[in-house]
Amino acid sequence: MKMKNKLNLFSVGLPDNEDLSSWSKDLIRQRFETTAITSDLVPFVSGNSNYELNENMVALYDFHQRPIRGKYQTVIFDKKDGIILCQKNSRQLINHLLKDQMILGAVLQKKLQKELGFYYRHTISLGEIAYFSMRAHSEKYTSWIGLHHVQTVQQEDGKVTFSYQENGCSYNFEFEDCAPHLYKRLAEGITHNHVLGQMLVKYANSHGFHLNLCKCRKNNLVANQEYFYLTKVQNALNLTELAENAIEEFHKNYGRHCADFFDIKDWQVQDHNLIYRLSRRIKSIL
Repeated sequence: MKMKNKLNLFSVGLPDNEDLSSWSKDLIRQRFETTAITSDLVPFVSGNSNYELNENMVALYDFHQRPIRGKYQTVIFDKKDGIILCQKNSRQLINHLLKDQMILGAVLQKKLQKELGFYYRHTISLGEIAYFSMRAHSEKYTSWIGLHHVQTVQQEDGKVTFSYQENGCSYNFEFEDCAPHLYKRLAEGITHNHVLGQMLVKYANSHGFHLNLCKCRKNNLVANQEYFYLTKVQNALNLTELAENAIEEFHKNYGRHCADFFDIKDWQVQDHNLIYRLSRRIKSIL
């Protein structure tokens, strides 16, 4: 199947046809398997087994148990690239995100979750960007939503629907196989993302880097204060030691990435640690 994506008038790679604005696992299977793909859908669909999760990902549906057309284990809705049929499963895509695209990986995510007292891991937090899994992502396979895109969420009859609006287009993404108490898990995830973002901004500011989170995301779920656990937020914003440890881990991972990139076979963690310690002593540099 070879289908080329094209952008619509709003430079959004998702269909602007109202008949194609609602999606679920059943609708995906119906539109891509049960019937022939319609002519108004074809321009927005492409197969890409090299897809990498990025901030343009709005929703990801996991089909690992029964792949679409016998080979596509995930169907991804990307605001720029359209609807992606991918042979990789959700676990492979998430592992690549954590190990190869995020220098801090899962280290800070886990440490902050423990500090906040949250048991279940549903969110990968980046401050401005947050990916939320329908089931705890310690489980191998699950579907995902980009909280930084969606504005509202509704739960009814065991189904959860996330709504995404942009440039006059509205989309609804429905999920069925969700964890119990999803609203609570969602609030924990949004709180986790907020605290991580504010903590890193505060840490950067204390070292002379004046950073602020982007205000353009104020109308989506990651910025919706109705979901914040305020007590957790207030207690967590002074986690200086956690931020320090995270930055040290950042430098170690950065060293590993550099060693891999330049094909340095004998790179040692202690060597990079020495350089990192020296870089923190301004006088030694002068």
